[in-house]
Amino acid sequence: MNTSIPPAASRDRVYPARPPRGPLNRTLLFLVKAAISAGLLAYLLASVEMADILRHFREGDRRLFGIAVVIYAVVVVLSTLRWKVLLDALGGNSSFSDLTRSYLISAFFANFLPSNVGGDVVRVREAARAAGSHAASLTVAAMDRVVGFIALYFIAAPAYLWGGDLVRGLSGARVILAGLTLLFLAMGLIFARPGLVSSAAERAGLDRFPWAHEKFTTVRTAMGAFRANKGAVLYSFLLSLVLQFLGVSYFFMVARALGIPLDFATSLLMVPLCTLIQAIPISFNGWGLREGLYVVYFRQVGLPRESALAFSIVAAALVVLLSLSGLVVWLGRRSHPHERQTPPAPAQGT
Repeated sequence: MNTSIPPAASRDRVYPARPPRGPLNRTLLFLVKAAISAGLLAYLLASVEMADILRHFREGDRRLFGIAVVIYAVVVVLSTLRWKVLLDALGGNSSFSDLTRSYLISAFFANFLPSNVGGDVVRVREAARAAGSHAASLTVAAMDRVVGFIALYFIAAPAYLWGGDLVRGLSGARVILAGLTLLFLAMGLIFARPGLVSSAAERAGLDRFPWAHEKFTTVRTAMGAFRANKGAVLYSFLLSLVLQFLGVSYFFMVARALGIPLDFATSLLMVPLCTLIQAIPISFNGWGLREGLYVVYFRQVGLPRESALAFSIVAAALVVLLSLSGLVVWLGRRSHPHERQTPPAPAQGT
């Protein structure tokens, strides 16, 4: 089976371009998201005493914060390894050190671009050369996301089943997990039977749109490479399980560092639920929405509102602070012209 990625179209072929999203629309969408985040944060912070939130931080255990930082570093290494495994399945040739630098850069822009997927956009551009095309690189990024969400499901589902009435009572847990079960079963069917998608594309007349048909062909070939290399997909899934467990451990460690008695078994469901819900692109990178969710969940497990806000803000702010390492890497790359430079992609407003 030929699993190589088809080369990019020759320069003399001209395809109709997609109509770009206007800068006015992107600016408006960014302003709406920023307003939602600012409004939610203002409302939540006005409902508590700031002194209570600051007390958590002042009395925090710096050693446990240090452990949280170490966990973050391990997450970066394993996330880069997962990315490399998926790229190598398509015949990629990037070194681990190059991908690590690219991952740090994408993590920085993920936190500072006004888009929930801003980091993925940068990663797609960073890995396009190794993957063979932007479409193949996008497929790798999508597969990376999908196996991550599936692993998150495999962390949350057992926590829901065996967590007791208090954990199972978290708002939305049953509906979200049931919906994900159906979604992942459907995705598994599509992955196992690629002819279903090809037949649907043919009936829809996709070949009448050469640009879209070319991209679809590239993505289909990339998915064929993943089907032919199931070991790489399985390896990336196992890495994702470790990564999601470490992600929960990071939040749990922040809670302990702040002196918040959050149970680890509860964290195994609470953190994945918040991660899934805050991925909905209605706020600026989840700010405000995430804090509101933790306020609701903390109240349901008997923890005060100020603890939820301290926990959510500090955990997210620490990630933002650590992601600044990507800015250092990016600036260092720009200062060396012999290295490949990839400017930040504009937010797509998704």
